[in-house]
Amino acid sequence: MKRYPEKSARLIVAAVAIVGTISGLILLRTSLQALGAPPTVFLVTLPLGYLGLSWSVRGYFGSLSRRKTTGLILTSTTLLGALIGTSLATIVAITFLVVLTVLDVIIVESETIPAIMGRASYDQVVSVVTLPLDTFVIGLGDFLAYSILSSAALRILGFYGATETSILILSGIAVTFKMTKSRGKAPGLLLPVSLGLIPIVFGLLRT
Repeated sequence: MKRYPEKSARLIVAAVAIVGTISGLILLRTSLQALGAPPTVFLVTLPLGYLGLSWSVRGYFGSLSRRKTTGLILTSTTLLGALIGTSLATIVAITFLVVLTVLDVIIVESETIPAIMGRASYDQVVSVVTLPLDTFVIGLGDFLAYSILSSAALRILGFYGATETSILILSGIAVTFKMTKSRGKAPGLLLPVSLGLIPIVFGLLRT
């Protein structure tokens, strides 16, 4: 990654997009089977999977527009997170989220990674694996973690618990944006994940 930072970052994004597309197909097939839909319904949706895979490859080669790239990243990370959140055991999902949060804090708050890679290479990677939102940037890992947390809450607590968790996540994001304005940078997972885990932890304690 140090020698070819942008190409390596594009490869990571493409891999996430491909896995996210496959995750979406798995979730769709599972949902259709649960609803008792005939297999032909799933076959009709397969072109969407092909579109996702095609955009993933085009994104790697830089031939996909920024708007489509943004949509692909948002959709693929959300679908991948949903599959992880609904499939993993609760303790495993929580542990995974805690690890992601710790890594996020280390990457944002320390200069270790930029020092190892070089500032120019690090900035190139960040520009590829993050999405601009107004004056802020949100990384792939942030979207993935938010989706895992919301999906896990839906599985464990049901619709209302997932709604409460999502509101807490959004509140954490809003506070993080304010911290970023005042400090110049802030970890994107620390507050949203910490707040979002509260309903899940209380829900598990009540069972």
